[in-house]
Amino acid sequence: MKRKVYVIGTGIGGTQGLTREAAEILARCDCVFGEKDLLAVLSPVCPKVEQTKPEKIREYLEDRQDIREAAVLFIGDAGFGAEAEEMRSVLQNFCTITTVAGVGAIPYFCAQIGCSWQNAQLLAGNTSLEEMIGAVRTNERTFLQTGRYGTAQDVCGQLCSVGLGTLQVTVGEALGTARERILTDCAAELSLQKFSPQCVLLIQNPKPVRAQVRTCIPDNEFFHTGIPITRSEVRAVSVGKLCLQPDSIVYDIGCGTGSVSVECALQAPKGMVYAIDKNRSALHLTAENREKFKAYNIKPVEGEAPNVLRGLPQPDCVFIGGSTGNLPEILREILQKNPCVRIVLNAISLETVVQAVQCVEHFRLTDVDIAQVSVAKSHPSGGHKLMQAQNPVYVISGYGPYEGSD
Repeated sequence: MKRKVYVIGTGIGGTQGLTREAAEILARCDCVFGEKDLLAVLSPVCPKVEQTKPEKIREYLEDRQDIREAAVLFIGDAGFGAEAEEMRSVLQNFCTITTVAGVGAIPYFCAQIGCSWQNAQLLAGNTSLEEMIGAVRTNERTFLQTGRYGTAQDVCGQLCSVGLGTLQVTVGEALGTARERILTDCAAELSLQKFSPQCVLLIQNPKPVRAQVRTCIPDNEFFHTGIPITRSEVRAVSVGKLCLQPDSIVYDIGCGTGSVSVECALQAPKGMVYAIDKNRSALHLTAENREKFKAYNIKPVEGEAPNVLRGLPQPDCVFIGGSTGNLPEILREILQKNPCVRIVLNAISLETVVQAVQCVEHFRLTDVDIAQVSVAKSHPSGGHKLMQAQNPVYVISGYGPYEGSD
C-alpha cells in the first residue's frame, strides 16, 4: 500500500490558523516536514524534519520505509502557490497525496483591508516579472505574493522602472502575526520602504489597458522630433516577421523613437520589450511614446549593444534597427543567450545588406527570408497627387540555432 503524504496549508500566522482537520492529521502522522519556524511551535508528538525541498523529502521517505503517513507544512493555503504544486508533482507517483487547505494570505488580506478579490488578477510567487507587469497593465486590481521578483519594495521599484510609480499599492506584511503591518501609498513611495520577504500586495490601476492589437500605427501618432523612425509600412512588415507571442521577451536594438517597441508591446501584453539605444534623447522619446500608448511593458535601456545586452533576460525575439557597426558581435551575443531566437533586422544601405547576409551565413541562421519593402507616398503637386518613392528597406529575418561559429 502506498504511503500517504498530506500537503497542509497552515493558514495565516503559522500553526495558529490550522483547521481542525489539519490538526487531527498532524496528531497521527509519523513525520512532519516544514520550515524551522513552523515546526518549532508544533507539539513534540512526532518527529519533525526541517526540510521543504521536494527531492530531499522524497529521498528521506525512501530511506524510511517505516513512515506510513507524513505531512508537509506550507504557510497559507497549500492550494495556491508554486511551492506546494511542485511538492505534489515530485511526490505524486511515489505516494498518495492529499491537500489540506488553510486560510490563504490573499483572502485574509482582503478581509483586513475590506476589499473583495472577486474579478481581481491573482499572481503566485513564481510569476515572472514580465507577467506581473502585464497583469498590472491590464487589470484594475492585481494581488500578488512576493517571490522570485524580490521583496515588496523591489516590486514597487520595478513598477517605477516601467512608468507605473504613481499606482496605489497596499502592502500586507507578517499577516496574522503580532508584527502585522499594512501600508498604502504610491509605488514610488513604497519603493523607499523596507519590508520582510513574505508580503502580499494589492496593486490598483484605475485605467487598465484593454486588450488591443494595433499594427501600422501612423507615423504622426508618435513623438519623433529629430530622431529617425521606422516608417509605418516597414514597421508593419518587420513586427509581423517577429512572430510575437503574448508573453514574448523582445529586444529592440537601436530603438530610436520606440515605434517598433510600442507595436511589439501592444502585441505581447504579457511580455516585456527592452528598448535599447545609446542615444539618451532617443530613450526619452521612447519613454514619451510608452506613456502615450500606455505600453508600460517597455523598459528603456541606455547603452550600446552588445555590451548592454549581457545583463538582460534571454530574448524570444530580437529586432535590430541599428547596430552602429557591431552587427556580428550583437548576433553572437543574442545567439549565445538563446540559440533559437527569432531575429529580424532592417538594412537600408547596400553595405549593411552585404554585412547582414554575411552574418546570416556565418551564424547559420535558419528559415532565412530577405524582403525588400519599397513604399511610395502620395503628395500634392499643382492640384494633382503624385507618388514619391521612399528609400527601399531590406527586412532580413531568420531563426538560430547558433552552433559555435566564431
